[in-house]
Amino acid sequence: MLVVQNLGHASGRTVMFQRFSVIVTDVVLLAAAYALARDVSSDDSLSSRGGDGKSKPKKLQGPGAQATGSADETTPSPTTISNSVSSGRSRGNSSTRSDRSDSGMQRSIVLFFLLSCNAGLLLVDHVHFQYNGVMIGLLLWSLYAARSGRHLLSGLLFAALLNMKHLFLYAAPAYFVYLLRHYCCEGTVLGPACAEADSGAGSRTGKGSGKGSGSNREGFRLGRVVVRLVVLGAGVLTIFGVSFGPFITMRQMPQVLRRLFPFGRGLLHAYWAANVWAPYAAADKLLAAALPRVAPRLGLELDKLGLWIEPGAANMAGGLVKVSRFAVLPQVSPAATALAVLLALVPCLAAFWAGDGRPGYVRRNIVRAVSYSFLSGFVFGYHVHEKAVLVALLPHAVDAVLTPSAARRFLLLATAGHYGLLPLIFRPQEYGTKILVLLSYLFISMVALGSVHAEVRLGAREAGVAGEGAASQSPLRPSKMQGSSTSPAKLGMEWETAKSPMKGTAVLGRLAKLYLAGFLVVELYVSIVHEAVPALRRRLPFAPLMLTSVYCSIGVLAVWVDMVADWVCETAMGWRKHEYQRY
Repeated sequence: MLVVQNLGHASGRTVMFQRFSVIVTDVVLLAAAYALARDVSSDDSLSSRGGDGKSKPKKLQGPGAQATGSADETTPSPTTISNSVSSGRSRGNSSTRSDRSDSGMQRSIVLFFLLSCNAGLLLVDHVHFQYNGVMIGLLLWSLYAARSGRHLLSGLLFAALLNMKHLFLYAAPAYFVYLLRHYCCEGTVLGPACAEADSGAGSRTGKGSGKGSGSNREGFRLGRVVVRLVVLGAGVLTIFGVSFGPFITMRQMPQVLRRLFPFGRGLLHAYWAANVWAPYAAADKLLAAALPRVAPRLGLELDKLGLWIEPGAANMAGGLVKVSRFAVLPQVSPAATALAVLLALVPCLAAFWAGDGRPGYVRRNIVRAVSYSFLSGFVFGYHVHEKAVLVALLPHAVDAVLTPSAARRFLLLATAGHYGLLPLIFRPQEYGTKILVLLSYLFISMVALGSVHAEVRLGAREAGVAGEGAASQSPLRPSKMQGSSTSPAKLGMEWETAKSPMKGTAVLGRLAKLYLAGFLVVELYVSIVHEAVPALRRRLPFAPLMLTSVYCSIGVLAVWVDMVADWVCETAMGWRKHEYQRY
C-alpha cells in the first residue's frame, strides 16, 4: 500500500484502510458527543434562577371569612396552614424537578444527534474522505473538560489538537485568555469532574473583593499563578516538543512552516469558501467585466486610473491553486487577513476576560467563545477551505440546545455551511445521496430544536432578544415574543418566563426563512438551468460554484454579525460592572 509510484496510484487495500480508519477513529467523536450530551442534561442554565416553575398552593380562608360550620372549618390553625403550604411546595418542587428532568433528557438526545449525525462530517469524512471527526472529537473533549472545571486538562487537550491540525489556531487566543484568567489567576486546584473551578473561585473572590478583608481574603496569589503557569507551560511545551522535536533535530522546521502556512496558494481556494472574500472576489469580477464597457461612456481611461484589466481574464475564477490578483479592488495580503481575524476576536476576548460577575462563567460561555473564534477565522482567514465551517458549527450545537438565539444561528449556519460542501461531492451517482443526507439532517434538527425551545425561560441576553428593541429586529430572530420584559431592573439580574414562538419548525424569523427558500432557486440553476444551456456551460463554467459560494456567504456573515453583536454587548456590560465595583 505504501509503494507509491505515480500520482495515479490507487489500490483497493488503500481505500479499505482509509474508510475503516475513519470509522474507527469516529469513536472519539461519538464518545465526546455522549459526554457532552450527558453534561447538558443537567445544565439548567435557562431556568436556574427564580422559582416561577413552582405551583402555588390554594388560597386559604382567613378568620374574617363567613362561617358555615364550626370554627375549626372556617379558621385553619397555624399547623394546618403550615402543612398545606409545605404540601403545595412539595408538589410544586416535584413537578418542577420532573419537568426539568424531561427537558434535560430532551436536550441530551438532541445534542447527541446534532453532533454524531452531522451531515457535513458524513459527506466530508465518509464520502470525500477526511479525518475531521477524530479532531473535532478531541475539541469536544477539551470543551467538556472546560465545562467540568478541569481547566488544565482542557488546555493540554487543545495543545494536542493544535499539533494535529493548525486550523485550530484560530481558537488559541480564546484559550489563552480562558486559561490565564480562569485557571492561572482565579481557578482552583484540579478537582473532581463535578467541581467547577471558576465557580468556586468566583464565590471566594466575590466575598473578599471589598476593602479591609485582610489576611482572610483568598484573592490573587502570585505564587499560585506562577506555579500554574509553569505547570501549564511545561505541559504545552512537552506536547509541542514531541510533535516538532524530530523536525527540529533534522533541521526541517523551515519546510514544515512553509507547508503549515502555504501563503503561495493565494487568498482563495480553487472553490471559494463561503466567507467574506467570496462576495469580495465576486464584486471584483463584476467590476472587471463592467468597467471596460462603462468607462468609455463616462470619459474615463482605465490606464490612467492604474487599472489594467485583461479581457476575458478568469482572475479568481480560474479554478487553479495559485496567487491570483484582483483586477479592480485592492489586494488582500496574509497580514491583512491575520489582522482582520484578531480584530474580530477582540470583543470576545474582552468579554471573556471581564466575565459577568456570576459563578460558572466558563461553563456557560466557553463553547460559544470557541465557536465564535473558529467562525471569525473562517470568515476572514487566508486560503480557507470550505469544510472549515464544520469546526465552528459543531461546538455551536452545544449552545444551540441551551438558548433559542443559538438554535436560530445554528440552523442558519448549518444550512449555509452544509450546502457549501455539496460541490465537493460532484459525481452524478452521488447527487441523490448528498441531497437526502443534507435535507434529512436539517429537517430533523429544525424540528428537534423547535421542540426543545417550545417554551423557555429567558435570562438577560435572551430577554433582550425577546424585547422590542433593536436586537429583536435581527433577521435571525422572530419579530415578536410574548410574555417578555426588558425593564432595566430585570436585565442581567432576574430570569423571566416567556413563551417562545418556536412551535414545530417555526424556529427562524421571516428574513431567515426567505433566505433559506432562496437555496431552492440556487439549486435549480446549478443543477438544471446551467447544465441545460450549452452557452452558459461554455462561457460561464465557474458560475455555479461562484453563485453557491456567494449565496452561502450571506448566511455565514449574518450569523457572524449576530454573534459579534452579542459579544460587544457583553463586553460593555462586563466592563461596566467592573467600574461599578471599583466605586
